[in-house]
Amino acid sequence: MAPIDLNLLPALDALLTEGSVTGAARRLGLSTSTMSRTLARLRAATGDPLLVRAG
Repeated sequence: MAPIDLNLLPALDALLTEGSVTGAARRLGLSTSTMSRTLARLRAATGDPLLVRAG
């Protein structure tokens, strides 16, 4: 198992707190596309579909 990048933890916190990629990106001062790629990295690292979009 590869070590988890601890730099992803602030992004995970922001995503879970804000509940959206846009809100988390705004909170961390990142672009939405950067936060979306970070979410993809978190999903790959955890093997969990974090923040699944609900209609």
